[in-house]
Amino acid sequence: MSKVIKGSNMLLFQPKVIDLTAIYELKKQAEAEKPEAAEEFSEEDLLSNDIALKQLELKELQLEAERIVDENEKIVRGLLENVREEARTIVAEALEEAEVIRQQALEEAEELWDSKQKEGYESGLKKAQEEIEADRLSAMQESQRILEEARQSKIQIMNSSEADMVRLVMAVARKVIGGELETNPRVIINILREGLNYLDNPQNVTAYVNPLEVDKVLEVMQSESFTDIGSNEIPLKVTPDKRIQAGGCILESDAGSVDARLETRIASVEKAIQEVAPDE
Repeated sequence: MSKVIKGSNMLLFQPKVIDLTAIYELKKQAEAEKPEAAEEFSEEDLLSNDIALKQLELKELQLEAERIVDENEKIVRGLLENVREEARTIVAEALEEAEVIRQQALEEAEELWDSKQKEGYESGLKKAQEEIEADRLSAMQESQRILEEARQSKIQIMNSSEADMVRLVMAVARKVIGGELETNPRVIINILREGLNYLDNPQNVTAYVNPLEVDKVLEVMQSESFTDIGSNEIPLKVTPDKRIQAGGCILESDAGSVDARLETRIASVEKAIQEVAPDE
């Protein structure tokens, strides 16, 4: 639906006629009085009267023009308001008509669904369900295949990189242990305590340690409490041995011996790591 503004609606105002009757009457009167005035007034006076008459005419024209402009402005404002109102009406009617068309389309669609599409819908639904089930089974099989490939790839990667991983881990471990030995001189004390715990009622214990750590061990033996190394109930002899790296020791006693050397402990860890194979 469309609205067209007719040509008559575009007429701004009725033609205006400027009423100059009064001006013409004054002019005629002035001309009629000229012969008599010629006798009474000079040429200068007549010229002044003529100028005054022209000014009067001009003033009247200005007033009439202003009046016409005011009326035209009012007419234009009214016309614009009418146009706006007409436009609002057209838009409202168009929206209303569009809503009616939309409702009709919905009703027709519902009727088509109920009458003609029900059978096709059920058939299509069954077909769609079958296709979905087939896609689901295919997706499950594909996912299982991908998982199996990933598992095999994981095993291959771990097997091929196992030796490198072990070497890397042990290199890091040695570096960490070396840093700990440099910053914590009491490491040997803790190693000795741990080694003594492995001996069952030790007697005549000899501790072989790195020569650089002998003084530290003897110092602790003189100051630590009963449960520490060097107690009177656990006779301990400290012997320097250059073959033993700092941070390690070998304990020998009547109850047996404990190899707590650093390299032995690291080798045990490395062996344990190498023996661990991928479970999958």
